[in-house]
Amino acid sequence: MQKIRKRITYANVMSSIAVFLVLGGASAYAAKKIGSNEIKGNSITTGKIKKEAVSASKIKKNAVTTVKIANGAVTGAKLNLGTVGTVPNAAHANSADNANNANTVGGQTVAKFSSQVPDNGAEQTVLNVQGLKLTATCAAGEPSLIANSSSSSEGAARFEGVDSAGETIHGGTANFTSSSNLALVQTTTGAGTLDVVFQNGVVVTTQYAYRSDGFGGADACRFFGRAIGG
Repeated sequence: MQKIRKRITYANVMSSIAVFLVLGGASAYAAKKIGSNEIKGNSITTGKIKKEAVSASKIKKNAVTTVKIANGAVTGAKLNLGTVGTVPNAAHANSADNANNANTVGGQTVAKFSSQVPDNGAEQTVLNVQGLKLTATCAAGEPSLIANSSSSSEGAARFEGVDSAGETIHGGTANFTSSSNLALVQTTTGAGTLDVVFQNGVVVTTQYAYRSDGFGGADACRFFGRAIGG
């Protein structure tokens, strides 16, 4: 003990205290003074960030911009569909709500029809699109399909019909008005085409077919086809 006491001098004590003060002060400085400005750019990499350390509350509002989102990172399941408006290329799809199963494609109205008219039943309108109106009846098993205009514009028609064997049975051209009563059926089973052009520039092309028997052997006549016009 005496030897140790002889070695403890004022200079030794003061130097030891100085060392503790320097070390303690440096630690305190490091704890209090290292901020974002003291961190070198790009020194904190992805691998050095603790898993789940960055939560939603730590992300600054509007900090994640479009250019910072990887291609394909946002999928449909991540979207709030109520916030998505009409897709530009699908704008024309809104005009598809039309009668006679009609859709608008590139400004042209496309319509299909398929109707079964009971034998000796009431006349039915099977198609009414872009100024062309087709009505059908079935009298004693004989199908009848009549074309008239529902447009205020005058028109002209060209038509051609074939029987079940594909033989042409009738055809020609005619003026087309609301009272034309253009008969498109000349046999019990057949098909045909009808082209109508109106003075206002609208053109309607129709393909149609008919049969004298109903589905399931019902006493009825069937009429079906499609039309495009605009």
